[in-house]
Amino acid sequence: MASTAGLLRQALDAVTDGLDSLIRTLPIKDNRWHEPGIVYVAPDYAWGDIAAGERAQQLSLKRSYDLVSERLRLLVAGAPEELTRQLADADVAFRVWVELDYSNWHLSPSSDSNVEALRADAAAISRILDIVERLGAGETFAIPDTNSLLRAPDPVAYRDVLGQNEFTFTLLPTVLGELDRLKIEHRNPDVRDKAKAVIGRIKGWRNQGTLSAGVKVDQSITVRALHAEPDMNDTLSWLDPAVDDDRIIAGVLAIQAEHPGARAVLITGDINLMNKSDAALVETAEAPQRARPADGAG
Repeated sequence: MASTAGLLRQALDAVTDGLDSLIRTLPIKDNRWHEPGIVYVAPDYAWGDIAAGERAQQLSLKRSYDLVSERLRLLVAGAPEELTRQLADADVAFRVWVELDYSNWHLSPSSDSNVEALRADAAAISRILDIVERLGAGETFAIPDTNSLLRAPDPVAYRDVLGQNEFTFTLLPTVLGELDRLKIEHRNPDVRDKAKAVIGRIKGWRNQGTLSAGVKVDQSITVRALHAEPDMNDTLSWLDPAVDDDRIIAGVLAIQAEHPGARAVLITGDINLMNKSDAALVETAEAPQRARPADGAG
């Protein structure tokens, strides 16, 4: 499967291909006119009348690009100012096509020339992805939600899910907090016992070393527990800080932002969390064991 940067590149390519098809069908009008004594500064050509069906296509493409743009912003958070500026400039240039802006100075009567200019602006964004993709390249993060840990607390069992032997089994603060609540508050004693057993296993790893730095399990698996909750003010705008599932997604996004070249997989059997992950361009996989999920656990 693709890295985070690779998934974003695929989404960007899909938007670019959609715009390619769309702008080839749109009418272009000559915007040049002259009147004595008046200086008119505007592009020589502009989009003509756009039909409702074409506007609907544009709306769909814009929504898709808005997500790509927001994810890109997260990936370059804390980057050098020059890289941040490059992304901002590339985003503005590409949005001229997404918005079918009348101030498009690259627009010409030739569809082929317009598509060439569109793809040049898309390539500027892709070059930034080339840079960030080097961070964490080759790494894989398996990030279980709470029910996945209750079903399959042994990291070794996740090898078949990921299709590889070496990965970092990453425990999010939100998930650890849910486990602590379940061991005390859940009405089902079996769930409380499972939560206690998982916590006991985590404490066993902790006795072997510092979980924040990572502890080796079965030679090729690193178990790591993150200590910092995700910054919900600096994540996707639609995630709700009061919802644990949303905090889990924000935690995965934070890992992806730190390691854009890595593959980050959220392990969950929760269909709602899967749907939200799809919307956030986060890869998901089912836990390796199937059991009755714990009510109220994310």
